[in-house]
Amino acid sequence: MIAPVTAELLQGVFPAEQISRAPLDRQSAILRHAESRAFLADIGIPRAEGVLFEIKDDLADGLTPLLSHRSVADFSKYEGAPSDFSHWVHLGKAIYSDIALDGETGIIYAVNDEVRAIQPVHTDLSSMVYGIWLLEKRRADYAPEGMNEMLPVEETERIADEIQAELSRIDPLPFAGPSWWEGVVADIAGGMW
Repeated sequence: MIAPVTAELLQGVFPAEQISRAPLDRQSAILRHAESRAFLADIGIPRAEGVLFEIKDDLADGLTPLLSHRSVADFSKYEGAPSDFSHWVHLGKAIYSDIALDGETGIIYAVNDEVRAIQPVHTDLSSMVYGIWLLEKRRADYAPEGMNEMLPVEETERIADEIQAELSRIDPLPFAGPSWWEGVVADIAGGMW
């Protein structure tokens, strides 16, 4: 795992009941990537209201193959589609995309229906979870509670740049091409959160 994510780090920002874990005995055999298996069992993925990601809340019940959620025929004309989806796990949604974990490599993909493309977005689960954690940790900076007016543009742009720089230091993949992260930092910079 490439990001410094621990269970304690997540629990410092998210209540325990908002962290979805998938116990090893309930993980599907399609998830062969050992580091991803351990990460899902021991650390998990936070579910945060109002954050970009809508992580499935039933991970503890077992992992769902992407193909049980969608037909492989749905993806036949998607740019970047692999020939074999049999080892992909469905983790949830982000904007117009399904979030899929390649069960052999540990790479996180966006299956984007709007542009009909499948794009790598995170090198591994720890990077994606670090991004979720970072958005929640910085929420008070870019979306102060009880504030009736927008923050100055210079302030929101600075915060967006800091979030992008911090996540990029961990994993350059989220900003290597068009992805949901591009929209997130643009929205934060524009004061839309």
